[in-house]
Amino acid sequence: MKFQVLGPLTVLGDSGPVALSGVKQRATLGHLLLHANEVVATSALMRALWAGEPPPTARKMLQNAVSALRGLLTADDTEDTHGGPVLLTHAPGYLLRVDGDDLDLTAYRALADRGRADLAAGAWSSAARTLRAALDLWRGPVLADLAESGTDWPELRTLAQARTATREDLYEAELACGRHDDVLEELRTHAEREPERERLCAQLMLALYRRGHQSDALDAYRRTRTALASRLGLEPGRVLRAVERAVLDHDPVLGQPDALAIMALDGEPRRLRPAAGTPGPAAVAPAALVGFDSPPPPRHPAPPALPAPPRATAFPYPAAPAGVLTEQHKQLSMLLVRTTLGKGLGGDPEDAARLSGELAVAIRDEVARHGGKVSGVLGPVTFALFGVVRTREDDAERAVRAGRAILRRLRQYGAGGPVPVHGGSAPRVAVATGDVVVTCAADGTGAVPIVNGAVPQSCADLLRTVPPGGIRVCATTRSGTERSLVYGPAGPDGAAEPLGTRSARADTPPALVGRDRELAQLGGALDDVARRQRPCLLTALGEPGAGKTRLMAELARLARRSPHGYRVVTGHSSWCDRDRPLALLDRTLASATGTGDCARDALARTVHALFGTGDRGTWLLDRLGPLLRAEPPAPADWPDLATAWRLLLTGLAAERPLLLVLEDLHSAPDPVLDLVTELADAAGPVPLLLAVTARPELLDRRPTWGGGRRDALALTLDPLDEASSAALLDALLAAGGGALPAELRRDVLVRIGGNPLYALEYARELAGGAPVPPAMPRHVRQVVAAHLDTLPPLAKAVLVCASALGGVCCADGVAAVGGVDRSEAAHWLDHLERRDFLRRSRHPSATGALRYAFRHPATREAVDALVPRTVREDRRRRAEAWTESTAAQLTV
Repeated sequence: MKFQVLGPLTVLGDSGPVALSGVKQRATLGHLLLHANEVVATSALMRALWAGEPPPTARKMLQNAVSALRGLLTADDTEDTHGGPVLLTHAPGYLLRVDGDDLDLTAYRALADRGRADLAAGAWSSAARTLRAALDLWRGPVLADLAESGTDWPELRTLAQARTATREDLYEAELACGRHDDVLEELRTHAEREPERERLCAQLMLALYRRGHQSDALDAYRRTRTALASRLGLEPGRVLRAVERAVLDHDPVLGQPDALAIMALDGEPRRLRPAAGTPGPAAVAPAALVGFDSPPPPRHPAPPALPAPPRATAFPYPAAPAGVLTEQHKQLSMLLVRTTLGKGLGGDPEDAARLSGELAVAIRDEVARHGGKVSGVLGPVTFALFGVVRTREDDAERAVRAGRAILRRLRQYGAGGPVPVHGGSAPRVAVATGDVVVTCAADGTGAVPIVNGAVPQSCADLLRTVPPGGIRVCATTRSGTERSLVYGPAGPDGAAEPLGTRSARADTPPALVGRDRELAQLGGALDDVARRQRPCLLTALGEPGAGKTRLMAELARLARRSPHGYRVVTGHSSWCDRDRPLALLDRTLASATGTGDCARDALARTVHALFGTGDRGTWLLDRLGPLLRAEPPAPADWPDLATAWRLLLTGLAAERPLLLVLEDLHSAPDPVLDLVTELADAAGPVPLLLAVTARPELLDRRPTWGGGRRDALALTLDPLDEASSAALLDALLAAGGGALPAELRRDVLVRIGGNPLYALEYARELAGGAPVPPAMPRHVRQVVAAHLDTLPPLAKAVLVCASALGGVCCADGVAAVGGVDRSEAAHWLDHLERRDFLRRSRHPSATGALRYAFRHPATREAVDALVPRTVREDRRRRAEAWTESTAAQLTV
């Protein structure tokens, strides 16, 4: 029997919820559960059940409630055998014995204590996971149903405060992990709800500052200071004042993972220092990734005045090594912005400092908004990197868009302000892309990344050629972004100026081959939804390039041609939604109303046609209105907006069958994922097929996605078989007017590995006159590298070992080559198989161990390109030694 008090009081038996009769019985059980495994005096129970003077029959009523509870707890004869709950009479009152696993309050306290211990030890990633799990046990206020009936016990207030403290511990751990963007909205909401909590305010200020919103951080401090003064007659404490000073001074301490803990220490100098427990300066190891030992380079002691870099924390297990930096080969884009102040400042250093701060905040804000990271400032030049720590397939495009946005934003300061729009001091921007070696912490925290290669110098050279107020990108950046951006004429060096966004081209989609089984399932889902008049959630999962978008296009075509008369509504999630978490909803409204800009008039026509012009239609328009504005809806508007969005779609489905296609849901924020699952659960008896596409990492965020629903269908797009891959490649080459010799064709098919996107890119390379045999196309390499960077560092390190072992490996081999425990190696091999990086061999090794191989040759090639040559050679030597040793043992 399970008990839940973190929310409405709930008792769960083997057959489901157990009914409780009467307020006194519920209150008695609730109070005993709050003091589970403790003796509760009869007098204390009576005070809890009756706020004032108890009636003469109070003791008898309490005894009756206890007797009824005993009957409820012993209803299952097997309970005692298994150590189930027992209610005992124990002077001077009663004792309710409950196993810790059977009460959510006990489980919450254990998780919260473990999370705090991890937080104190500096294991921030582990602390964040544990504290998040503790808070996930809460379903509302403690004993919410009793509180609604007037119950007001001190224990309820104490637990509510403990929940708030746990939430603050979680925010501290998330901030230490560098995930300020992920918790910013949560922080903002809770800080506005409880403005007197200084720790919450300090955390919000830190998140806003790291986001580049210095002025908003100072506004949060002023709000809390006002609330403390007006409500409590107090001034902010020492730590909060220290955070304010650090924000005003742009103190580097705010970049430390445990910045708030540093400022909370009495008597400590406010300077960068290693986190507690960090054993001195961290070595910069040319390792494949943190967690696998490799010969370290010669170490030189750092000067005493220099701080040690903070240890890396983004590991999935607390046992992961810390304090070591990683060295990797990457393709990244560098953005340089030169801002020289105009002559209108009159030489006033304060005005110059103020303006420099405003410009720096504007640049940092735009860089962060586009997914980059400002890595340093040298005089008037700001350096930003895209692709550190995590590679994305569109890093170059993000960098160019960020540069254009920075120019637009900085020009605002020129309109009547101190920065001239024209002339020699107007801002200039340059973007360069190329292969580099990056040294940084595995999770991106700590010191500024070190970039070695030609990109920094080429970007600096390019910046000198940029005219005032202009932007230029290198030839590599231009060639990698021409599908989405329009450029002016290229110069002799191949550099060009981006002019704007390229409109979507209506290219003929490639042939859909090898998906007959999936198409049959999609057609069946369309028929079932229309016939049964019931919603269905269809999820298409696949690695990048597997053909999810192409499959959804075919589903939309089938729906439009269906005899059931389907209406098709589409939307997609994008990284551009960072500042508009609900932008996906906006796009679905635009598709549903038949207008590209989701104008209010078009939305009104649709709503009035479905719901009339009465109160209900007006309510829907008012609630959906925030989606039509340029500013994103406030979090307080989200619940009503979600309800209105769901009602509109179910109204459309009630009128005629509806296919709603939502693409790239793995990049959607959590509020959108919640809305989608709510729509699938609460749409009601209407013919709605909700089809979503996502990469497998969606299941890392939502492991139970689609599970447990009566009407749900999941499709995993496996790689195409050899015949289908050959048919697709031949069709693509024929469309380009070419063909391949048989031997070269076989080589290209092996490189494609059944991925339709790879086939398309190789066909483009060959049509463009690529060398024969062609190297891996740049876009394919970037896609694979981005996919690899969704893995934890230790998982990537296992792939390095697997490649060193010849592409086929087992846990024993990985453990020997990587110098880790065999069970840990087996765990990560299984993880990589579930994520489709490896596939399990049907034939075990000679020792009977499970063997794994790379699913795609492109993955192994990208893994080898990731690590320095010295590391690659070291791993291969270890692999050869282990192979020889194993062979010798088998022959004995």
